Amino acid sequence: MTDYAQPVNENDIRRAKTWYDIVCWGGLLIVLLPVGIANVVLGYFLGDSPCTLCWGQRQQMAYIGVVALFMVRYGFKPKYLATMLVMAACGLYSSFRHFGNHAARDIGQGFGLDIFGIHTQFWAEIVFWCVVMLFGLACYFAPRFDALIAEMKGKPFRPLSTFNKWAVIIVAAIVGSNCFQALWSTGVPPNWGQGSPVRFSFNPKYVVWSDASWHGMWAGINFLGKRDVKDPDFAYKPNTAKLGLTWDHNADNAPVALTGKLTEKSVREIQGIDAAVNMMSSVRGQRFVASKYDFWVLDESLKPVVAASMDPWFDVNVLDIVGITPYGKDAFVIMGMNKSLLRARLNPEADDVKGWANFTAGRDQVEAVGGFGRARIDTERAKFSYVHASATDGRYIFTATVPDNKNKKTFVISKALMSDWMLSGEFIPAADLKEGRTLGELYVTGMVWEDGTLWAVSKNFNLLVSIDVAAEKVTGAWGLPAQFEDIRGLVKTGNTIEVVDRNRVVTFELP
Repeated sequence: MTDYAQPVNENDIRRAKTWYDIVCWGGLLIVLLPVGIANVVLGYFLGDSPCTLCWGQRQQMAYIGVVALFMVRYGFKPKYLATMLVMAACGLYSSFRHFGNHAARDIGQGFGLDIFGIHTQFWAEIVFWCVVMLFGLACYFAPRFDALIAEMKGKPFRPLSTFNKWAVIIVAAIVGSNCFQALWSTGVPPNWGQGSPVRFSFNPKYVVWSDASWHGMWAGINFLGKRDVKDPDFAYKPNTAKLGLTWDHNADNAPVALTGKLTEKSVREIQGIDAAVNMMSSVRGQRFVASKYDFWVLDESLKPVVAASMDPWFDVNVLDIVGITPYGKDAFVIMGMNKSLLRARLNPEADDVKGWANFTAGRDQVEAVGGFGRARIDTERAKFSYVHASATDGRYIFTATVPDNKNKKTFVISKALMSDWMLSGEFIPAADLKEGRTLGELYVTGMVWEDGTLWAVSKNFNLLVSIDVAAEKVTGAWGLPAQFEDIRGLVKTGNTIEVVDRNRVVTFELP
């Protein structure tokens, strides 16, 4: 432990000089290597032109290097160290934001040039973490702070050694070169860097100046960006205001022409369940219903014979149950709105201790299948959409997207192989649409697979549609009565169709 009661000696002064030289090396190298190589080697020789985020990361690196040299010249001051850490934090955010755009791409895919197989946007992440670590180590091994002040001998600035002067010259040259490249390739304000810049050239005819990046800049700040998707509309939690949706229960107003209309044959109340039922399906002849994280098996009189509740947060988070489909010989898949799932089976002798991780209730009646039983389905077209229905043909599991506050035009069917839960295909069904309409207007809340056809029911427009999976096309559309205003779930047995409306099972019959 440093004894600050003792006076500063010559050894302390020598250590202070060495420490300032180390800081000078740090400031020089962060500008010379990442910024200098990017500017001279990648830019002038290989034609790499920075995008907007790249320019921001270069600036943040340059600021860190320049502030380090300020510290070498004007001595240690907390505000210099604070500035370097703030710039490192900004750089980490910028590089993470940049890297995040490309992190999930296939091997070999990326943005711009790569060095040792790593693209420049990830090198920025490495550089800023190195800044945090190295300057942290510099402070850890720093001499006593009063020696850093005493080394200046009461002067307002330190005399620069030959090495210090060369460091300042090199940093100034690289910063100036970057300023030239930025001005040449992106133009004078209001032009600025582009998201997809063209190759750098000294020939003016190949240079593109654009101010397009300003467009929409002040439309609002949202740190979630594309991921600011509001939760779906559930029976137990209506969410139309945040989603920007309004319901139309008149099938005549659907985006597709009707094949026909169905009338109800019977309406039966679900018994013994107070929660708002959000989905219904049939698994090997057993009727399942669910509400948020609770699910039940009903008997023929629509009374619960099994009741259980899933833990949504353990391991893989499975949010809000939207589908329960057969799995294997005796199990089922609980599908969450976020395309995460839990495999389970009914077992009247289930182990309470083993079930503790997955279930908050009903552990003596249901158990997980396949280890922890959880998995995720990663999609492409549906990546920024939630789902409200699932179905299976025994080999694949299908999901259907619902419109939200970000996207009300696209309707995507995704399918994943149930042996590994990897995405196997996606399609946007073709349909004979009315002029100016899209299938994205549908709000599919129930789905069943049968003989190569997906049957889907939409709460919006009270519509039942059939989708030929092989042809990827809507082949039929039937209207359901407008009096049912919260249609969810779907069970199909032959020509008999059943849905749930406000905890009532409504039965229809196809012609």
